[in-house]
Amino acid sequence: MRLSFYTYSYTDRLNMPIEQCLARIARVGYQGIDVSGTHGDSDSPASFDQERRRRTRHTAEKLGLRIEAVITHAQLTDTLAAPGHEPLELKGSIDLAVDLGAPVVTFHMGGYHDHVPRKAEWQAAVDAIRSAADYGDRKHVVLAVDGIWPPWIDDSPDALQRLFEAVGSPTFGVNFDPSYLTLMAVDPVKFAERFTRRIVHGHLKDHKKQGRGPGDMPRWQEIMPGRGEMNYVRVFGALSEIHFQAAVAVECFTNMPFAEACDTCHDAMVGAARRVGVKL
Repeated sequence: MRLSFYTYSYTDRLNMPIEQCLARIARVGYQGIDVSGTHGDSDSPASFDQERRRRTRHTAEKLGLRIEAVITHAQLTDTLAAPGHEPLELKGSIDLAVDLGAPVVTFHMGGYHDHVPRKAEWQAAVDAIRSAADYGDRKHVVLAVDGIWPPWIDDSPDALQRLFEAVGSPTFGVNFDPSYLTLMAVDPVKFAERFTRRIVHGHLKDHKKQGRGPGDMPRWQEIMPGRGEMNYVRVFGALSEIHFQAAVAVECFTNMPFAEACDTCHDAMVGAARRVGVKL
C-alpha cells in the first residue's frame, strides 16, 4: 500500500508552485501525489495544458514521486443533463492520465434532474461510464467513481452495486472515501469487504460532527486527517484484510496550512497503518 498527497488545494486553489509543493511532499516521505484533472475555472482537461503536464510529470519523476490519480471535479450527470453543455470529458481526462503516467481517473457522479426521466438519466450515465471505461482499458487507465453520496444516483452501496452491474466493465471501480462513508452512516469496513475487487484508490479525509443537518446527514467540519473522529487504524486494518495494494491519498483543504497538513497527516497515517502491520 502506498501513501499519496492530493495537491489540488495547494497547487490549484492557492496557486502554490508545483516544484515547491512536490519537494516538501517527497521530503516528508509520501510515495506519490494525486492531481486535479483541470486547472483554473475550466471543467476541461485541456485546461491542464501541455506545459503544466510536462512540469508536473518531470518534477514528480525527479523527486521519485508516482502520480497516482487524476481527479476530475464536475458532476457527470450535471454535464449530461444541461442543455447545450458538453458532457464531462472523461476520455480527455484519461489522455491526461496517460501523459502524466497515472493509473487512475476519478469522477463525481451527480444526481437526478427533474427535467430528465430517471430511467433515461441513469442509462445516459451508464453509457458514458462504459464508453470511458472501455477507452481507459485500451490506455491502461482505470476509471473510478469518486465514492457514493446521498444526492447522487449512486447514493448507497446497493445503488453502486447496480451501477457496476449495469456498466459491466472490469476496469470501472470506486474511489474509497471512508470519511464520507462514515458521515453517511455506512461502515467503511463493510464497504471495503463488499467492494474488495472494485476499490482502486482511496482518499483520506477527516471530520468532526457538529449536530444534525437536513435529512439524515449530520453537519460536519473538515479536519486534517488524524485529528478528527475517524478511526484510521480500523480503516487500514480493513484495507489490509482485502489485500489492497494501490494508493491512498491524504486530502486536505485550503483552510489547512500546507506544511502542517503535509507533515502531520503523513505521521498520523503512517502511525495508524503501522498499528495493524501495514507499511506505507
